[in-house]
Amino acid sequence: MNFRLENLLVELELYLQKPEVRSSCSELTRLVSEDFIEFSATGCSFGKQEILARLPDERAPLIESSQFVVRELAEDICQVTYRAKLKKADDNVISFSIRSSIWRKQQDLWQLVFHQGTQCKPF
Repeated sequence: MNFRLENLLVELELYLQKPEVRSSCSELTRLVSEDFIEFSATGCSFGKQEILARLPDERAPLIESSQFVVRELAEDICQVTYRAKLKKADDNVISFSIRSSIWRKQQDLWQLVFHQGTQCKPF
């Protein structure tokens, strides 16, 4: 795995966590693959259309991510795992989760094709 690719994928993960990106239909459309699926920490699943319908109007949570690991699964397909501490905008409860994303390179653009959050004990 090359260092430049690792940095790029971590930057993309962090970029998607920014409130201004989460509220941008054009950025979400660009970075989230048409066949995207998410299994959330709450046990729900979502596709790209649900993400586009929900995220732009949502008050973005405060997300602190750490312990990133990037590994290549196949040519032009990588997995990014990390830990996240999340505080919803209208709630004082902090949740902790282990996160996993799969990114696929389509032409010259990396797109998110899968994301899963699994609740865990505080870290």
